[in-house]
Amino acid sequence: MAPSIPKVAIPPEKWTQAVYSTPDSCLAKAQIEKLQSMTFNPSFFSAAYTQCLGCGLTHKECVASLANVDSNITPPGPLAAPAASPDISAAIACIGENGGDPSRCSTHFEALSKLAGYKEEIKKSSTEKASEFCSQAGWNLLAAPILYVGMKFVKIK
Repeated sequence: MAPSIPKVAIPPEKWTQAVYSTPDSCLAKAQIEKLQSMTFNPSFFSAAYTQCLGCGLTHKECVASLANVDSNITPPGPLAAPAASPDISAAIACIGENGGDPSRCSTHFEALSKLAGYKEEIKKSSTEKASEFCSQAGWNLLAAPILYVGMKFVKIK
């Protein structure tokens, strides 16, 4: 009997997508434009300490004067702010109380999404859509009346 191909939850052709992107069901999508700004300097504290010792300070003074945070790291998002902690803890408590059912905690999730800066999609009227199209088309829109008049003289068979 020939060996069979094992069944997997994620097909091999989608492995890179699973590693480098967020799942489709996830509401918190990765912010692609901020991924390039992420940095980590492994020699930050070593260089700062050596520079401090070079200034003539003692070991205790240098350790006390070192910054706790590397200035080159990516700043945290809005949900990491201290003002967000009550909302986050309320959402976590709601999930814990309801046995992990996210549908019962939708009000908490909506509060977190507003706090993170997500906005509901606004329904545009047809006049807003037309004016937006015209502003995007710019001077190219001047060709429309010329084409309209020109098509009166051109007969397509």
